[in-house]
This record gives sequence, C-alpha cells and structure tokens, in this order.
Amino acid sequence: MSNKIEPEVIDNSNEMINWIDEAITKNYLKYYEYNHFYNIQEIGFGRFGKVYRANYRNSCKVLKNFFNFDNVTVKEIVNELKLHRQMKSYENIIHFCGVTTKNRNDNSKKYQLVMEYADDGTLRNYLKEHFDKLTWNDKLNLALQLARAVLCLHDEGITHRDLNPNNVLVHQGIIKLSDFGLSKRIEESFNLQSKLFDMVVYVDPKVFDQIRYNYYQLQTYSLNKKSDIYSIGILLWELSSGRPPFCNELFNTSDLDLALEILQGLREKPIPNTPEDYLKLYTECWDNEPDNRPTINEVITKLNIIISNQLLSEHQIRNDNKNEKVKECDK
Repeated sequence: MSNKIEPEVIDNSNEMINWIDEAITKNYLKYYEYNHFYNIQEIGFGRFGKVYRANYRNSCKVLKNFFNFDNVTVKEIVNELKLHRQMKSYENIIHFCGVTTKNRNDNSKKYQLVMEYADDGTLRNYLKEHFDKLTWNDKLNLALQLARAVLCLHDEGITHRDLNPNNVLVHQGIIKLSDFGLSKRIEESFNLQSKLFDMVVYVDPKVFDQIRYNYYQLQTYSLNKKSDIYSIGILLWELSSGRPPFCNELFNTSDLDLALEILQGLREKPIPNTPEDYLKLYTECWDNEPDNRPTINEVITKLNIIISNQLLSEHQIRNDNKNEKVKECDK
C-alpha cells in the first residue's frame, strides 16, 4: 500500500471526479482504456446501474456503471474505491481492478468500476445450479469462506450492511464478497426507505422495529457489525437448503408484512439432516436481539469445530461400514 497522501475529498461531484482523475494520474487507481474491452455483455441490472461482463486481453472483467452521477453517488463511489483499495489483498473479497470510462476527454465523464469476474456468478445462482451435488463438507466450507470474508471487513473496521446472496459471488468454488454496501449507502443518502424491503429476509429486524415505532417520522436503525451477523445467519440457512428463505410461502420478499412477521420471530424451519451445531449457530446469528448474536470471530471458531466434527463423523461412518463388510466376508 502506498504511503502517499491521497487528495482530499469534498462534497461536490466535480471535485469527486477530479479526485478520481488525480488518483489515476498518481497511480492510486489503475485506468483501463474502454476501447480495449470487447465482447461486452450485460449480466446484471439494479436500481442504480448495470453490470457487464467483458473480455480484456486474456481475462474476463466486470464493468459496473451507474445511472446517475450526482454529488451523492459520486461521493459513495469514491468511498467504495477507497474501501476496495484497502481490501485488495484478501482471497474472499472480489478484487477491484480499477476504473474506465467511455468518454475520458469529456468533462462530464462517467466512470465505471472494473472488477474481478466471478465465473460461477452469485451465490444464489451457484446454489441453484450446483446444490444437488454439494456435500455437507462443501456447504460448511462455503459457510466458513463467507465468514472469513466478513472477518476481513470487520477487522478493517468496515461493516458491509447489505449481505445477501446477490452480493456474495462464487469464482471457481471460492466465495468472493462484493459491493461493500454501496447501493444501501446511496439509498440512505436519498432517504429511500421504501427500497429497504427489497431483500427484507436478510436485513437486521431491528431496522423494522425502529420503523414501526417511528411510522410517521421514519428513522433508520444504524446497521452495524451485528447486523452483518444476522445476515450471515440467514445465508447459512440458505446454504443448508439451497433456496431463498420463505420462497414457498405466500409472502412477497418486498412486503412489509413479512418484515413485521420476522420482527415478531418468524424464521425458516431447519432442513432435515442439518448438523445440530450448525443449526444452533445460524439460530444464534439470526437472534432478534443484536447483543445475543456471536461476533464474527466466534462464528468462525464454531464453524471450524463443526467442520472438524463433521470430518470425524464421516471418518467413523466409513470405518464402521468397512468393518461391517469385513464381518460379512468372514461369515
């Protein structure tokens, strides 16, 4: 990491773009010539922009653009750039490569983020395609990688605040965490409370408790590290089931009614044959009360124990089966 002093950032979109320009000039950020990308294909679409897959030389990259380049959006993009530069050395964090723009010589240029491409897509798509082939060892390994990715953030003092299966990517079987809450920060800056429920099942229920008691004056509960733990609990259940929570119910995942049901204690049912300690762990993670949830270090410690116990159990089963076959041969 360079020890150079980075240019000051102020709350003005032109100044923000100047910061990006200066960061490129001083090699804080790598700039990619847009015309060097080819086979550009749209692979994602959200409220704030689009995501594209593109070839660059002998590799695949992701291009992430934004519909609006107002003061708030550019400020949050700069924050995201700083976070990615801070996290670039971690295996379970999607690698930030640099920036590009179609119109570099235009004063109104709109920068796009250039990111590592995850060939298995989102965790949700990965489970949809591969769940039937996953053993419990595979699921536990994915859970541990997810927890390690969040540990990387928490150790750097970063709260993700938007953990869901669309922000968890998989590349060659390796979990890669992306989007450090950028969309959520933009939402909150514009006070877009109605968008809160898009991924309601992954959101800390304390948010809905705050909204319920401030119905006429909406105030947002400050999402924190324990909020990330809640989201991990839901994702651990999803790894055990291979499907989104409540997808078989009559609820709509953008429905306030579901949010209030969750606040009152509604949770998904355990999947048969789930290891008991794993079930206990994700139940602790999705506890309504943040203070009752474990820390990310505790989650990792417990997952390591669960994995060790699972390996011992499978080894014992193999030995028992082998002994049974020997006895049958001796008859």
